[in-house]
Amino acid sequence: MTNLPALDSPYWDAEYETMARDRLRDLQFELLTETIAFAYEHSALTREAWDEARIVPTDIRDWHDFTDKVPFLDKDAQRRFRDERNDPYGGVLCRDPAELTAINSTSGTTGDPTLVPELWGGGFVGRPAIMYRDFWGMGVRPGDHFALFLFTFRGPTYGFVQQLGAIPMLFDYDVSEIERLLRRSIEYRPTALYNFGGTMINATAEIAAAAGIDPRDAFSSYRSVVFAGEPLGARARALADEWGMPLFEHSNVGDVTACFECTAHDGMHFWEDMAYVEGIDPMALDHHDAQPITGNRVRCELVATALTNRVAPLVRFRSDDLVEIDRTPCTCGRTHARIWTIGRKGDEVVVDGVSVLPVDVWDAVESVDACRLGLFQVVRPQRAVDTLHVRVGYQDTPESRLGALRDDVTNAIAQATGVEPNIELVPNAALLRLGPPHKIPRVTKR
Repeated sequence: MTNLPALDSPYWDAEYETMARDRLRDLQFELLTETIAFAYEHSALTREAWDEARIVPTDIRDWHDFTDKVPFLDKDAQRRFRDERNDPYGGVLCRDPAELTAINSTSGTTGDPTLVPELWGGGFVGRPAIMYRDFWGMGVRPGDHFALFLFTFRGPTYGFVQQLGAIPMLFDYDVSEIERLLRRSIEYRPTALYNFGGTMINATAEIAAAAGIDPRDAFSSYRSVVFAGEPLGARARALADEWGMPLFEHSNVGDVTACFECTAHDGMHFWEDMAYVEGIDPMALDHHDAQPITGNRVRCELVATALTNRVAPLVRFRSDDLVEIDRTPCTCGRTHARIWTIGRKGDEVVVDGVSVLPVDVWDAVESVDACRLGLFQVVRPQRAVDTLHVRVGYQDTPESRLGALRDDVTNAIAQATGVEPNIELVPNAALLRLGPPHKIPRVTKR
């Protein structure tokens, strides 16, 4: 990309990142009108849903029409369409498959993975946003080295880095790559690292010690270290703080777009010229029943609509994600909304009337030294259960000590949740085999 902003600018695209909210709202509806016409014409799943609701794009004349008339889509609808029609893209692909330049997938840690088709250089309309604005705001500049730990999403990420004039350094998302990362960090002094989650941070302490490398030295050049996919426990955050790692959280916004923390570290921005995001009552049965949640920092279920995607746009995608949203301007100067992820509605387990989410037990598991990697699963055959069953990974513990370890984990989780759990101990390696490398399903039916 040739037209880079001034190197001292905190914004990649100052005009759009700081756009007045009323102007941004008008732009959103303009983009929405174009998107729904495109999706209705080209997306078989969208057309089927809209035909069933007896609406067409010209029926949507304002925001009220959109929220009142347009039905929700969700991942189950995609999977159902995929299985019934033998369509690997679940009815959302709007281009000839031969045009695609990449096919990624979701990680599958919350269910059956779904395909994510991409068309590099022609898949989006409008101005460059995701990754460009975010990485630039984190301090990435031309000539910088940028370390990338990647698993299911690979292709486009290093392309974004190159477009910023930076130099990507590629690693597999695996603990076996950590020593190489540390040594290359000392040699090349990268300024950014993506994506380095809690499992990696916790493992780094032991790997660095065994290799005789000081993590504070290895990470001293980094201006940003991005983690994504799941929250960080207290132990991982403490290690990152000890090593001087400047952490930035990154998450998904309803399979429609992405969000990143800015330097204010007060929620994750999503770009509202790329996605229209709604917050609804999580108990809503359908779009007729859905009451909008309009206050700031109120827990709600996220519904998202793509505004610029011309490959596989989702319209009113009901995500199952519980979030908080704030649409007031951020202290960083950006006017686009911020989001805080709480968990997935489908991950909640209710034990004798007490609600428990994976985030509620995370720090408790990590607080036990043998379980410090924070690997666990809540076993949830249905939402309401009589007993909280947690499968917990461990290391460095002889069989003769497993009883005492089970007691330690039981006590830690009971103190954190107020619920006495049933603990199943398994070696860390057994849990890691259940998902993409070092990212496991946190909730399972069995």
